[in-house]
Amino acid sequence: MQVSKWIVGALAVTLFWSSCKKEITQEIIYDNIIYQIDTVPVYDSNLEKDRLKTPLQFISSVFSNLYFSSIPSSVLDNLVVYRLSVGDKSLVNELIINAMLQDPVVLANIPTDEEMRLDIDDFIFTTYLRFYLRYPTEYEKYELKNMIEENTDLDPVEIFRAFLLSNEYQFY
Repeated sequence: MQVSKWIVGALAVTLFWSSCKKEITQEIIYDNIIYQIDTVPVYDSNLEKDRLKTPLQFISSVFSNLYFSSIPSSVLDNLVVYRLSVGDKSLVNELIINAMLQDPVVLANIPTDEEMRLDIDDFIFTTYLRFYLRYPTEYEKYELKNMIEENTDLDPVEIFRAFLLSNEYQFY
């Protein structure tokens, strides 16, 4: 009998201590989240670019420069496999770029011929920053401006194609 009183007493104490716990809820407020996005350097000249882009980097940069978004991984995987399966890499690069430049989504992100000719200097400046991550030299501005003014058939899509297929674009 005395043992059962002792067990009942221990049980009562255990229930008392376990029932008296205060439930604490903690609210976490995220106020100054840092995403650690890397800044993109602006090069002084093309001489600073000495590393060749990998196929993955090349396709990703073409996509992001044309669509203004990151490439879905499934599309990237397919394009990299496609690029690796063909021997002539420059031909594959041209086919990929031509396919992207025909997409209506990309065409909406490219200035029209009228917009380009309205402010040629600004078009040249933004195109160099967009694709080469640097400012054009005075000679480059002069030559490209003359080409645009003298050739009325030259449109922004052709200029973008030339920038994307250039040797400088393949390096970073």
